[in-house]
Amino acid sequence: MKTLFKFYASRWALLFSLIAMIACTLGFNELQMRLGGDIIDSLFIGYDADTVQERFLIYGEVGRATYARAALTLDVIYPLAYSTFFSCLLVLGAVSPRARYLVIVPIAAALLDLGENISIYVLLTNFPDITDAQILRASTLTMAKWAAVGLMMFLAFGQLFMRLILLAVEHLRR
Repeated sequence: MKTLFKFYASRWALLFSLIAMIACTLGFNELQMRLGGDIIDSLFIGYDADTVQERFLIYGEVGRATYARAALTLDVIYPLAYSTFFSCLLVLGAVSPRARYLVIVPIAAALLDLGENISIYVLLTNFPDITDAQILRASTLTMAKWAAVGLMMFLAFGQLFMRLILLAVEHLRR
């Protein structure tokens, strides 16, 4: 863990992961423009068979193939980038040595996201022959990912806020 904390304490890791997040965000915007609609993994509340059917028909065959490629390329880089970025924020903003262990949340969010990507890839490549169980698995992973991402952001910004308060109090005592 010490090596991992050292990596996350690097300002270079923070900077490069931020750049990668921005590049991926631009890539997702381009992808959604090509698809003619939002990607399904952006649906916070999940999705059902009707939603999948509707979206996949809007994407068309070429769009589904494009989305499938992106699920295994662009959407693999993105969770690695955001989990690194928020882990860096957690380590750099940690108010105690034990607070650094909160990096488990961004790592868990990235793992959920990667599982979601595989599930969405399966849906895209097997459409229209997909089962309700496959849709439920993908949707559940999407909702779990967003819950983990929300927790990750809350913890990271909470740690930074607490760190700023402690620094302000320390400055006032001088």
